[in-house]
Amino acid sequence: MYKFGRLLSAIVSQNIVIIIAIGLIRAMFGVYGWFPNDNVNLLAGPLLNWLVPVLFGYTGGHLLGGKRGGTAAAIVVFGLALASNVSMIFIAMLVGPVIGWAVNRIERALEHRLPSGYELLTANFIFAVLAGGLAVTCFLYVGQFFSSIILKLNGLILQVAYSGWLPAAAAVIEPAKVLFLNNMMSYGILGPIGISQIKDLSKSIFFLLESNPGPAIGMLVAYIIRLRGQVRRNAASSLAIHALGGIHEVYFPYVLMKPQLLIALILGNMSGIWVFQYWNAGLVSIPSPASLFLVIGLAPPGDIFYVMLGIAVSAVVSLAVSLVVIGSADDLKERNVSSKEHELIRRLEHVGQWGEVSPVLRNPLASRPPEKPAPDIGEEGGTFTVCFACDAGLGSSAMGAAILRKKLRALPFGERVAVVHASLDQIPDNADLIVTHHYLLGRAKQSAPGREYLSIGNYTDPAAYEAILQKIRSITK
Repeated sequence: MYKFGRLLSAIVSQNIVIIIAIGLIRAMFGVYGWFPNDNVNLLAGPLLNWLVPVLFGYTGGHLLGGKRGGTAAAIVVFGLALASNVSMIFIAMLVGPVIGWAVNRIERALEHRLPSGYELLTANFIFAVLAGGLAVTCFLYVGQFFSSIILKLNGLILQVAYSGWLPAAAAVIEPAKVLFLNNMMSYGILGPIGISQIKDLSKSIFFLLESNPGPAIGMLVAYIIRLRGQVRRNAASSLAIHALGGIHEVYFPYVLMKPQLLIALILGNMSGIWVFQYWNAGLVSIPSPASLFLVIGLAPPGDIFYVMLGIAVSAVVSLAVSLVVIGSADDLKERNVSSKEHELIRRLEHVGQWGEVSPVLRNPLASRPPEKPAPDIGEEGGTFTVCFACDAGLGSSAMGAAILRKKLRALPFGERVAVVHASLDQIPDNADLIVTHHYLLGRAKQSAPGREYLSIGNYTDPAAYEAILQKIRSITK
């Protein structure tokens, strides 16, 4: 289930641009938008019904079967979409990977069995027949069947959205986020549910369940009140990056070093969900990144106040509970913070989930080249590559890479050090040093074995970047 969730997360996250674009069209020109325009709003329907399912199908097929698998999946999903009167987003996320897997298996079976000189012609013909035949079958017989299933699922989702049980989802969402499953929750579970609603409702509360920045804002403010010195400054930086930059991973270490704060986050998010639900508030798209600016910007005009109110209530409740849980400043000295975090890391090292790397997120036919020695950055033209890796390669890793690039500009060898960021499943083969969070180190080693690694606990701590620079110097001596 964990691997499947990561696969769905990868499909949605790689197509987040089209989801946000459709949301903006709805927010600007929809029935409840700033400038209602029926002609422009008509564009959103075909995008949701046809383009998004095809893109999702292609991405799922490509992840498991390469470009040929993606193309075959897109053809089949398009046949499904044409035959249906509802959006086939959910079905595309399932059909795409299945087609990609089938293409990959067929390619392996045909390897070394095709006539010499006719490999490309024969392979293309076989997969064209496969994709075309499945597309016709889906168009004639399968599309309407799936449509009836989707309509029933949408009815169940609406019942959940308006039930008193929805705030209880915070008890699952907040712990999952802190354990670096935030992208899986947002892109793999809640995001697709929300996308399925926006065609009929023009908005969805499910886009707010994981992305609400209020609970962590309250918790970080409590740390700022209690802490002193450099740790307090780090907490203040984390607050700005979390709230304004939308990179939620920066607050995870503060919860992991005092897990009781999960109570504050859960109660804060429950309060916010209740406000969103009571006032029927929602967003028109997945906010990615989940910055205050984007969360509020993707709210319909009539919902902006209630979205802000829900975030504020979440922050206040979380702040009040966090102040009680944290206690006095004497209990949070910097050395205690560090030791508690590392103690928890050691306890989690044996949890099997942290070592899992979903093989389906890589090209099954790809082979890793032999390890190369680290280049000397002192040599003319030599390049040393540092890769920041996180779960999705979008948030904390992008921020860490940007900070390190800025520091390298002031160093003599900075121009000969390349800094990139990537997801844990797509670490580039030319990365000489891989930097990731303590909790993701095991997965990074399995994804890219035989490299140099450095794990850090806080992406806003200046000392962490000094350690990275020192590591670069030590490797390249």
